[in-house]
Amino acid sequence: MNREHIKYLLKFISIFLVVSLIADKLIFLTLNTFSDQVYSGQSIGKLNHYLKTKDSVDVLIYGSSRANHHIDPKYLSNSAFNMGIDGCKMAYPTTLLKLLNTDKKQIILFHIGIDYAFDENYLGEDIKTLNIKYNRNDDIKKEIDRLNQNNPLQEIYWSIGYNGMLPGIFKNYFHPNYDYKTYNGFDGLKINKKQQSAFKHELDNSIPKPCDDSYILNPLYDNYLQEIKSFCDSHNKTVIFFTAPTYSDECKTDNQAMQKIMDNMSLTYYDFTDFFSSDSRLELWKDSTHLSDTGAAIFSAEIGSLLEPVLKQLN
Repeated sequence: MNREHIKYLLKFISIFLVVSLIADKLIFLTLNTFSDQVYSGQSIGKLNHYLKTKDSVDVLIYGSSRANHHIDPKYLSNSAFNMGIDGCKMAYPTTLLKLLNTDKKQIILFHIGIDYAFDENYLGEDIKTLNIKYNRNDDIKKEIDRLNQNNPLQEIYWSIGYNGMLPGIFKNYFHPNYDYKTYNGFDGLKINKKQQSAFKHELDNSIPKPCDDSYILNPLYDNYLQEIKSFCDSHNKTVIFFTAPTYSDECKTDNQAMQKIMDNMSLTYYDFTDFFSSDSRLELWKDSTHLSDTGAAIFSAEIGSLLEPVLKQLN
C-alpha cells in the first residue's frame, strides 16, 4: 500500500468516525426524548417512575421478582412503591437505593436471595440493566464502572445503552401497559387451572437439592450489605431485609448461615422462607418460588402488620 492509499484510508476513517459520533449523539438525544416520556413497562418505564417518585414516598421495596411479585404496597402504606425488577440480584437494587438524595425518613424493604448470596460466581452483572442511564447519571456510571460491567464502547457511542431496550420503549410510548399514576410497582401473578396443573407436575417430579457443608458469603454481596447499612444509617432510612417464601425448603443450613451473618452485621432481617409451610394450597403459588396474586395478598398483609409500628414513627 503506497502513501496515497494510506492517506486516503486515514481520511476515510477520520470522516467515518466524525460522522458516526455525530450520528450517535443525535440518535441518543432522540431516544432520550422518547424514553423520558415512558413510565410503564420494565424496559425503562418502571425505572423512570422510580426516579420520579423515590424521594417522596414513605416506603420503598427493592429486590428481584420475589419482591416485585410478592409485596403489594397497598397493604403497607398509601405512600409506597415497589421497585422490584425481575432478574436483578444485589448490584441493581443497591445502586438504585443509593440514588435517594434526601434525608426524608423512609422505610426500606430489601429482598435477600439466599441462593445467590452464597454464589461465589456472582459479579454484579445485573447492574447492566442500568446501562441505559450510563451516560445520563454519574452515580450509575460510577457503580457500573466499579464492577467492570461497562461496555468500553459506550464511553464513545452513547446510544449503545439502548441496545435491546427499543421494542419495550416504543411499545410503552405508544401503548402504555397501564396508567402509571395509579401504579405502585407491584405486578401480581394471576394463575389459571392449566398453570396450577403444571406446578403440581413440577412438584411431583422435583428432586431435593443437597445441602452444602459450609456457606461463604459472596464478597461483593457482603460489601453491598455494609454499604446499604452505612447509607441508610446516614440518610435517615430504616432498612429491613427479608427473604421471601418458597413452597418447600428442604435445606435449612443456608437459612441458618444467612441469619447468623445478618445478626453479626446488626442488620434487621426476617426469613419468611417457611411462611406458608402450614398452607399447601396450590392456588397460592405460580411456581415453587413465586407466589400468585392470592398468595401475595396474604404475605403483603403480614408485611403490613410488621411495618405498622415502624410506620407510626415516621409520622
